[in-house]
Amino acid sequence: MTFNLKNYFVLFFAIFLIAFSSCKNNSTTQTEEENKTADSLSIKLNSPELKAVNAELLKDPANAILYVKRSGIYVNLKQLPEAVNDAKRAIKIDSTKSEYYMALIDAYYAQNNTRLAKESLEMVEKKFPDNPDALLKLSELYFLVRQYQKAIDYVNKALKINDRSAKAYYLKGSIYRESGDTTRAVSSLETAIEQDGKFENAFIDLGVMYAARKNPIALQYYNNALKINPANENTIYARAKLLQDIGKIDEAIIEYKSILQKNKNCENCYYNLGAIYLEIKKDNKTALENFTNAIALNPNSVQAYFARGYTYAKLKDKESAKADYNMCLKIRPGFEAAIQALNEL
Repeated sequence: MTFNLKNYFVLFFAIFLIAFSSCKNNSTTQTEEENKTADSLSIKLNSPELKAVNAELLKDPANAILYVKRSGIYVNLKQLPEAVNDAKRAIKIDSTKSEYYMALIDAYYAQNNTRLAKESLEMVEKKFPDNPDALLKLSELYFLVRQYQKAIDYVNKALKINDRSAKAYYLKGSIYRESGDTTRAVSSLETAIEQDGKFENAFIDLGVMYAARKNPIALQYYNNALKINPANENTIYARAKLLQDIGKIDEAIIEYKSILQKNKNCENCYYNLGAIYLEIKKDNKTALENFTNAIALNPNSVQAYFARGYTYAKLKDKESAKADYNMCLKIRPGFEAAIQALNEL
């Protein structure tokens, strides 16, 4: 058999085309089918943001930054497998950017896949030892599983790289608070505020800590938090509850009513107002109205039924009191306070 150079080149070229086709199919850029899927998803989820980034990727399908951007959008839209895939694709395009790995870790976090998140973070720590974000994520991970010392160790590593990180001090404060070291928690949270005067959550957490001791200084922290975000209903409620606890009753009533003007579904507002009118204002009828409103919002509230039953008893309506106490026992069999109250009717 004679060797035919021409046939050899034809065969070689055919193999090259097959290999090229195979490489193309395994490309890191999205395929036409993936484009269609992504577009249909943007329509289904009614996401203009997703549609816009899809349009950009059509023009520049090898742009790693766009895949990271879309991964973040997918996380927000709870499309987590897609978020993971886009982050992985960005890493395949450019494995030198730590932020691409962090996007993948964020997607794993959103999936509650702590094992893969931890493995990825440990790899990032080795590959990018000067990346404080990875160190803080590792700290958060150990914080979640209550390995507090390891969590503190990673925060401290991050602070050696950037000692002005408000996020790091806030995390450190949260770890100390959870582990019961309130003195260090307060110190770290105060430092977070020093580094970032608009760190709303730090102000709120300090307010909560001081409020637990019924310390009026908590009002200052809540007020500072509300300067940053005046619409935060949870902070307004926390301030109202503190005013109630430290005896500023009229101010507390005003706060609760201001919340209810915007949100009629604040069960705790109604319950607390009921308690104020019952115990302090001695206005049983207004107390009754508020407890009834709380029950309407939460028909399984043992506390609200018991409080209303007690109010009925004070109004000499024994049958209604009995009905509410029995409802307490239906919801929570063996509820000692209700049993005792029934015996006293």
